[in-house]
Amino acid sequence: MRWTSWLPKPRPRRLCAVGLDIGPDSTSLVVLSGSLSQPDSVCCAERLELPAGLVDHGEVLQSVLLGHWLRAYLEAGDYQPHAAYLGLDSACVSNHLVTIAAGLSPEDVVFQLQVEVQSLLPNYASEVCIDYSLDTEPAQEGEQRYVVQAASRLRVEALQRVAHFAGLKAVVVEPRCDAAHRTEVSDALSTLPQASAALALQCDEAFGLALRAWQNDGVNLLPHSDEAHHLLRRAWLLGVAVCAMGGAFLAAGFAMVMASAADSRQPLVADVEASMRALDDAQKAHAQAKIVQERTTEQARWLKARQDLQSQSLQWSRVLSHAAQGVWVASVKQQGTRWTVQGEALSSNHAQQLVKQLKALDIWAQAPELPQLQLMPSVSTTGLPVWQFRIEADLKVGV
Repeated sequence: MRWTSWLPKPRPRRLCAVGLDIGPDSTSLVVLSGSLSQPDSVCCAERLELPAGLVDHGEVLQSVLLGHWLRAYLEAGDYQPHAAYLGLDSACVSNHLVTIAAGLSPEDVVFQLQVEVQSLLPNYASEVCIDYSLDTEPAQEGEQRYVVQAASRLRVEALQRVAHFAGLKAVVVEPRCDAAHRTEVSDALSTLPQASAALALQCDEAFGLALRAWQNDGVNLLPHSDEAHHLLRRAWLLGVAVCAMGGAFLAAGFAMVMASAADSRQPLVADVEASMRALDDAQKAHAQAKIVQERTTEQARWLKARQDLQSQSLQWSRVLSHAAQGVWVASVKQQGTRWTVQGEALSSNHAQQLVKQLKALDIWAQAPELPQLQLMPSVSTTGLPVWQFRIEADLKVGV
């Protein structure tokens, strides 16, 4: 007899996702379901009639109440989505084209882009969520261009709360125009039944958002960096705990040796061997604890170095962002330790004052110099002559 015929056949896993588009004029919702490989059913596609006071021109005013309302709406329709993909008004997202050195590791790319954002938004860097993508236009040799998108952290977190109180996991927050483009270029509509496709086209932004459960492309403005930092700190604390446990094992091992010696009335070989084994175990525990402690110390040293690096690198960003009003910085480039700034100044004194401010920073292997300072007559919009300058310096290794 084949016992497998008695067992229930496992149901194939299915995905069910919500696309919630909160636009300046209306709010729409799509519930999309399908296999792990592609969607096959539009369960719901509707422009929502929300109670007054929850949303105003694309901005969530009452995230908790909106979340509870959405939960009730989904339960009334017997929809069972597991995740939410949320659209943010594109007018609330700023785009910045940033050029950095090519060939950097993903971690260094993120770090350099954060430095650039600090320079671009010196007063708001801590108040925005960012994500980036490669620019489609080719860059110069040795360089890589990225499109950095930034949005208000308050607006992103408000959408997160909506999903949370609706009983959903917020997976993505992206500009709603990106979601509409995904709908436009996707072939998913052709794979859906005709009635479902027609339903989806009524809410193209929300459909594009829900479609991301199967097409994981595009930016995501959720603050994952905060979560990553939290996980890194948890890992460090775990390492400290392991060290403490290693020390406890060492003390216990020696206690076992002493107890064995006290209880031994006769110096038998077996007792000696047992004591030696206990001592050996204690030494192994000590060695393991030492390895963990050295690793934890190295991790702490690495973290401090990265923090110092960020602090030092941001110094020149702040100097440039707070430069005298007579100075305009056109570009900042860094290749290896070589650092170059180009721009314009209303007078030679303005450019020299900027060099003086930069020289005061303790981050240089070779202090900033001014190899180019050239008068360009009547090229500004005011008709006044300006001075074009180039500043060059060598950073300390690791900065």
